[in-house]
Amino acid sequence: MNVKGMTYPLIEGQDEKQIYWIEQGESVQIGQTYETIRLEKTSHQSILVREQELMSEKIGNRKIRLMIDAEDYAPFEFVEYQAGVQTVHALYRADEVVITRGHEKSVLSIHAETVDLFSIELLLRVLPLTVDSTLSFNGFSAVSGREVPIQVNPLRNELLTTESGKNVETLCVHVTFGERVQYYWIDPVKRELLKQSSQIADGVSLEFRR
Repeated sequence: MNVKGMTYPLIEGQDEKQIYWIEQGESVQIGQTYETIRLEKTSHQSILVREQELMSEKIGNRKIRLMIDAEDYAPFEFVEYQAGVQTVHALYRADEVVITRGHEKSVLSIHAETVDLFSIELLLRVLPLTVDSTLSFNGFSAVSGREVPIQVNPLRNELLTTESGKNVETLCVHVTFGERVQYYWIDPVKRELLKQSSQIADGVSLEFRR
């Protein structure tokens, strides 16, 4: 899906979320994420840079940097670090991606108009989503090295209480990444992602809350 001309301008800034491990109804905070989104301009293009650092003793420390085209969200580069060591580097081209893991390099073919999975959370903030609509994307996971079909289904408007105790009218969105499902709660006025939730095992889910 080509999103050029469809999106609202993305708001630059910083974000912090608390991570919760929920098992059999019991919720325990296990870490935080810190994120920065900024716009970089060259003489011939505008680039969005998303950097996120996840810190958790339970699920590990990770840092990701993604660079994408600010107009059509086409990916340029993805880099992942775990415990301070680079684990994945992906360099996107028109119809292929070059992935480096340590000293091993591979070149994989990808569909046109592919989006990196790490950019979906940005797209959810800027697309004009409406309840009962459906959007589909060709996704690619640089971490797994696989193409992943993505389907976005806004479900309902829902009142959400944030970590600071503020009540916000949000749009609850159901997103499938292949067979994996995640739910997102988005403030459609400020275009902010306030919460995301996914089931990672039977009776166990992971939530990121702002």
